[in-house]
Amino acid sequence: MVFPLYVLFNSASNDKNPYSRYYGSCMEPFTIPRFSGNIKYDEPMGRHSTMGVGGLAPLFVEPFDEESLCLCAGALKQAGKPFFVLGGGSNTILPDKIPFAILSTRRLKTPPAIVETDGKAVTLSLPAGLLWGRVCTFCKENNIDTFAPFSGLPGTVGGALVMNATCFGFSACDALLSVRYLDARDMGLHEYKKDAHDFSYKKSPFQNNDKIILSADFAVVRAPGEKSGEIRALYDSFLSQRVAKKHFSAPSAGSVFKNDVEKSIVAGKIIDECGLKGTRVGGAKIADWHGNFIINEGKASAKDVHDLVNLIKSEVKAKKNIALECEILFAGTEMCIGCVSNRGGH
Repeated sequence: MVFPLYVLFNSASNDKNPYSRYYGSCMEPFTIPRFSGNIKYDEPMGRHSTMGVGGLAPLFVEPFDEESLCLCAGALKQAGKPFFVLGGGSNTILPDKIPFAILSTRRLKTPPAIVETDGKAVTLSLPAGLLWGRVCTFCKENNIDTFAPFSGLPGTVGGALVMNATCFGFSACDALLSVRYLDARDMGLHEYKKDAHDFSYKKSPFQNNDKIILSADFAVVRAPGEKSGEIRALYDSFLSQRVAKKHFSAPSAGSVFKNDVEKSIVAGKIIDECGLKGTRVGGAKIADWHGNFIINEGKASAKDVHDLVNLIKSEVKAKKNIALECEILFAGTEMCIGCVSNRGGH
């Protein structure tokens, strides 16, 4: 649907606008271009999380294009209202009570595109909100094997870059050339050229700041047509490994804790050695098949997941003297764009 963006706000608090129950009186309508996308009030965030938890978002916005995303971010900033940027919701736990807006990248409609070809070398442009399933399908159709290790990864391109996702030894930054992003501090569009020093295990220059990834360019290699069968088999083999490890057997947020390669600490193995597999808190449970997976047995709350994570950390510290570090994010106001503590990051 297409809306004037001012419908996001109401100049007076009233019962007909659920958003006003959280933010109260906001502002007079803007005189701005039209906004294209979905606007929802009191949206259940369990629908937008692979763990299936999260309360009602007072305002949930799904822009259909980059311009609308930028307009929405600018409007929220001008109104002084913090918001959280959500991709695939695959490693994020939103709270049971959400006092901030959600800006989702999932409905951005820009398709993947091969923007430059030089023999076998190809520059592949991917929008931030594109799911890796669609990326992998596109790559198989175009004989590009670069992202085969991400086959079955449930998140988005932008989310993988923010977290520098790593699967089967391949990291999101490995093939990265550049990133287009909106900086909510100055509302300007910027281009970041990859500097390898900015990335490390689960770290990127897009964490803890007001930079919103819009798209990214990657250096990939296109194989000749006769290799198409091999390329598809490669993607299928990585997907099969995830299925064999039961990654899709129940709602989860993927690996809960980071591994520490330098100290040879494998979180799942450590948790298993502590005898914690199968441990429950409410509707959240440590998977019987993998110590580093917490699953939702059907009625888990965000608090259940948070409490179970704390229990694991406490038990591992007591039994192994190891301080596990979370890989999943527990989203709070302090992580939102527009929050004072989030300003001025890297």
